[in-house]
Amino acid sequence: SLREVAGLVSADANVDDVLEAILSELDRNLPVDISAIWLLEDDELYLAACHNCSEDLLEQTLYSAPGAYDTLMNALYSEQPLIRKSSDPIWITGIIAGFNQDYSGLAVPLRVGDQNLGIITLSHSTPGRYGHEAQAMTTTFASYAAVAIENARLYDSAQEQAYASAALLQVAQAIVSLSDLDEMLGTIIRILPILVGVERAALYQWDAEKEIYRPSQQYGLSEADEDNFWNRSFSPGEFVFLDACRGATGMMACELPDERGLNGWLSVDPTQEVNLGNPTAFLFAVPIAVKNDLYGVILIEEAAGGLRFRSRRLEIITGIAQQAALAIQNDLLQKEMVVRERLETEVQLARQIQQTFIPESLPQYENWELAARWKTARQVGGDFYDVFELPDRKLGLFIADVADKGVPAALFMALTRTLVRAAVIESRTPADAMKRVNDLLIPDTRQGMFVTAVYAVLDMDNNELTYVNAGHNPPLWVKHTGEIQRLTRTAIALGVVTGEPVNQHTIGFEAGDNLLLYTDGLTEAFNVEGTFYGEERLLESIRADCCTSASDLLDIVEKSLLNFVQDMPPADDLTMLVLRRV
Repeated sequence: SLREVAGLVSADANVDDVLEAILSELDRNLPVDISAIWLLEDDELYLAACHNCSEDLLEQTLYSAPGAYDTLMNALYSEQPLIRKSSDPIWITGIIAGFNQDYSGLAVPLRVGDQNLGIITLSHSTPGRYGHEAQAMTTTFASYAAVAIENARLYDSAQEQAYASAALLQVAQAIVSLSDLDEMLGTIIRILPILVGVERAALYQWDAEKEIYRPSQQYGLSEADEDNFWNRSFSPGEFVFLDACRGATGMMACELPDERGLNGWLSVDPTQEVNLGNPTAFLFAVPIAVKNDLYGVILIEEAAGGLRFRSRRLEIITGIAQQAALAIQNDLLQKEMVVRERLETEVQLARQIQQTFIPESLPQYENWELAARWKTARQVGGDFYDVFELPDRKLGLFIADVADKGVPAALFMALTRTLVRAAVIESRTPADAMKRVNDLLIPDTRQGMFVTAVYAVLDMDNNELTYVNAGHNPPLWVKHTGEIQRLTRTAIALGVVTGEPVNQHTIGFEAGDNLLLYTDGLTEAFNVEGTFYGEERLLESIRADCCTSASDLLDIVEKSLLNFVQDMPPADDLTMLVLRRV
């Protein structure tokens, strides 16, 4: 039996299969009427598997029978297995089975090192069935079983994380592929039950002008509830759970009443204390909000048996709500921009967005040269640059790198570029513009995603350049004398926190001076040996050759890079922008 369980340690088996195998081996080797495994998740014990018992009845009794849960917790933290004495209170499995006071019970902790995983409980209807031999045998068995369970949980966790990432990416791709907001939100509500198995869901959009919640999308409502849903909007005070979401900072939960669906939702009390460790089903309210602006609420009625993997499902639901907020915010921004006639493009698929937003050609000016390179490591990327004319013979230069790859980075890049274009028109200085962009990015920043950027304004009449470096690779000011100066950081990256200082500096250009702006795809490119190209090699390549134009400087750097990496494919996006005073 130990060999059977040990074989599960190296197998890619899921938790349910491992638990079933453990209970089967215990039943074959020990006198058992009822066997059960209880696992610890989020500091709460839950019934993971049992033999010869009703899981629903056992789980329900765990929270209703006096002292039942405390007995299990005592066994969980016990140094030795617990053998039930006839004088002890009847354990939960004995209550379910209807055993008398003299039945046998054994509880063995499951541990890996100092980590408590859960407990195994065995019960038999007759007394004296579990002694020191059974205790020693089960203890040895539990040590193998704990390793097998932990291995299976790690495997399941990896599978769940991959599923969660794929699910959120699927939602993002669905949103990007559509241009109509109702279609986007309808897709989100249709995908939601497929991804997380909810029983019912409804999305209400908040109309700030009329101060009402109006119905937007629904899934799983009865025919009567569906008619009621579409025909009724809610003013403040009419739907308490929706009202509670105004000003809420995150997801809210209430235990579901006996009546399910819309009528039941209207009666829930959002002020009640809830314990998400209970197996009861919950009604969740997820605000769709950006910063302090509420766009709507998704109401989600959890399907039965929602305790296991609840935290993972809630993580996916929160991510989907963020996608819905992004969809609504983008729709509002687009409408605003159409009214103001400031933008001419719409959100399209990631590659189409990037091709639209990257300049097709660079402007030409007397006494000034511009040259650029833009290469993505994948089909879409997070690097981008922009060049745009400003009033009074000034020129805006922008280069940025989103701290992510693929479709999410492309979407975030599109949003960032759009906000930059709007901010520079309304701002007097580069520092003001970057503060404005940062404040607008914060609400849409997903975990671990931010933007490093350099924004500079060139005054062509005065030969001066004023710049902000927001956590980006220092641009290189290559002077005609051969001296190279690094334009170091003056602010933290965009989309991290608000309220941090944003400074700007000004430099004066002379004839023959060059400015090289680049992303980390240049210095962090590596060769077959895994060695980075690095800033020192970049400086050496510039010093070794004398450039005569902006394009010439890019050719020199690119040749040096290619000679270094040889046939290695790019691991990251690469963007370079050169400004030269002729």
